[in-house]
Amino acid sequence: MELYNESYQQNQKNSKLPMIIGISIAILLIITIAIIYMIVYISGTVVEIKLNGVDASNLEEIFYIDENQNLYIPIRKVAKYFNYEDYSGDYKYKSEDQSKCYVKNETETAMFTLDSNMLVKTRGDSDYEYLELDQKVFEKDGELYTTIDGIKKAYNVEFMYDAQNKKINIYTMEYLITYYTTRLGIQDYSTVFSDQKAIFENMLIIKQGNQYGVITSSPILETKYDSIKYLPNTKDFLVMSNGKYGILSKDASTKIKMAYDEIKIMDNENGLFLIKENNLYGVANKDGRVIIEPEYQQIGIDVGRYSQNGIESGYIVADELIPIKSNGLWGFFNLEGQKIVDFQYTGIGCSSAKVSNAYPVLIIPSYKIIVVEKDNFYNLIRTNGKEILQSNVVDSLYLRKNASTGENTYFMTYNGTVDNIEERLSKLGM
Repeated sequence: MELYNESYQQNQKNSKLPMIIGISIAILLIITIAIIYMIVYISGTVVEIKLNGVDASNLEEIFYIDENQNLYIPIRKVAKYFNYEDYSGDYKYKSEDQSKCYVKNETETAMFTLDSNMLVKTRGDSDYEYLELDQKVFEKDGELYTTIDGIKKAYNVEFMYDAQNKKINIYTMEYLITYYTTRLGIQDYSTVFSDQKAIFENMLIIKQGNQYGVITSSPILETKYDSIKYLPNTKDFLVMSNGKYGILSKDASTKIKMAYDEIKIMDNENGLFLIKENNLYGVANKDGRVIIEPEYQQIGIDVGRYSQNGIESGYIVADELIPIKSNGLWGFFNLEGQKIVDFQYTGIGCSSAKVSNAYPVLIIPSYKIIVVEKDNFYNLIRTNGKEILQSNVVDSLYLRKNASTGENTYFMTYNGTVDNIEERLSKLGM
């Protein structure tokens, strides 16, 4: 009986052993799968980031990748990595406005605005470039964010993001120029900042003696021009030879014939160029078509005195009209080159406020109304050329700026009366 019980107990132990082993194996398998899953998950979420070929994994802490694997970058936090300074507010009217920010290096300034898809760049008080971004700037955790497109355009970098393989490669313009000049054995090339942007199209402006050309791995424009300037917006080249200017495309075809005494960018957004021939001015568009023949005394006005009016370019007024002077009188053409207002005004804008603590006025932005002068009196016209006031009786127009809000209020005086212009326009049903 004891032998039976002993044998029974041994059989019971033997029958449980496979079950224990099976459970242990299952537990080990689950743990192994969990470890493998964690390794895969961690490796899948870590992004490999390189800046100029060097590890920059610390950038991952400030980048924002959404659930669709779209990458967004805090504008100010990346500035130091590209050797830029960063500031809040407007680059022109200094403030702590958190809805705007700008970054700058020794050559260029770029400004972003919350809920806007327009980037403003400047290399001087009268040299403005307006670049459209693929998405609007947004705010997250107190920071303004933009897309890869915004970073590339603001900081002049090449930015490649491989979402599937979790890789980011960023190259600064300076690095790319050094890389390609070394690789191609180029000794002399353009050191002008805007010209160097051709590198993003895999092109370099080179110099041999006093002559310039453009190359990739082979010549695009032969080294035979007296000067070459790169135009980033259109990706064309402004060239000069024997004192005459023209515009050539990156495939070496002619956009604007080399026949003008001067060619100057009028408006980047609309792709317009000022052309000068025999000391007279006209306008050509980005397709190379002359839309206003060079037969006018002056195109564009000096807007330096209208800075408080928010005017940055004197070539396009109220976003729609080109002011042109002929035989001492001003008229207006539209952006297609059609005359809208005949030559009849002695001036554009009221440059003298005639009252204290006030500034000159060129336009009323909220209504797209332009100030014009005739016979020492002023009137207001719409962008279709129609005059608003029945006669030229206004003797002064000016604006006052609210120091706390930065908002402008516009006034006009006539027959000893002071009127709020926007209130007057509102009463007129405009």
